[in-house]
Amino acid sequence: MIKLRKARTTARERLTIPMLKYMNDLLLSFRTYFARQATFEWFVVIIVGFMLRSDHLGVTTVFRDLALNSRCYETMLHIFRSSAWSLESLRLTWLHVVRRTTPLLVVQDRVVLGQG
Repeated sequence: MIKLRKARTTARERLTIPMLKYMNDLLLSFRTYFARQATFEWFVVIIVGFMLRSDHLGVTTVFRDLALNSRCYETMLHIFRSSAWSLESLRLTWLHVVRRTTPLLVVQDRVVLGQG
């Protein structure tokens, strides 16, 4: 009989699932601000695409880097013109998420950004 050894997991593998769960939880904070599920799903694709993109040449980079089907390009662009979401709602939600998840340095009632 052959005994199988349990493969050792690498540090990267141990961090991947918690990071994906963390990202999922953060992105789900925005779900209520989209009138349609499909619009929210495109929002998630765009956000992940912007996080992973290899250059700053716009939305086409998201398609290229995520290897999306080019037939969906126009559909994805529609999200930028859609009335199914509000920029102000997303902005306020983003501020709430940042305040909830990130320690902020405040000096004289102003948030200080930068590397220390």
